[in-house]
Amino acid sequence: MRFRVYTRSGDDGSSYSPLAGGRVPKDHPAMELSGALDEAVSAIGLARSLLPEGLEDVDRELSRIQILLFSAVTTLETRGRRNLVSEADVNWLEGVADARMEDVDLFVVPSGHPAAAAIHVARAVTRRLERVAVRVFREELGSDPSVRTALSVLNRSSSALFALAVHVNRRLGRREETFRP
Repeated sequence: MRFRVYTRSGDDGSSYSPLAGGRVPKDHPAMELSGALDEAVSAIGLARSLLPEGLEDVDRELSRIQILLFSAVTTLETRGRRNLVSEADVNWLEGVADARMEDVDLFVVPSGHPAAAAIHVARAVTRRLERVAVRVFREELGSDPSVRTALSVLNRSSSALFALAVHVNRRLGRREETFRP
């Protein structure tokens, strides 16, 4: 038998949430967290699909960021019972940001190569994921250290994505415009 992608169980406007421990309305904050994750990892997937040949190292880093986002949200949804992220992951993200960041103004107008622009979009969507997670964390989660680490992973992911967008443009001979107030 083939797997069906629909269950019909959500036709009443509810869905299962591991975070809430049961069915909740689809506009529940826990469902918003799941949706924001889906948007972020999909945006990174789009960016990966736009990378030209020769940027396989960037593709590997983007792939690992996708997995870290899934892992961080799983840690949040299980209230740390399934801790899938560590300080080593936070350090890896910081290393990516440090290694890929080049002399650039922090106030860039996202543009350049389509892959770099898509990474900028993924960064913005990942920042939204972080905001949703912080709201859910504040309202529903305790202060478990694994949950704090998961939030750090979300925070550092957007920094790493910014650095990767800048790096891709530079490697492809493009420069971002800068915003000067």
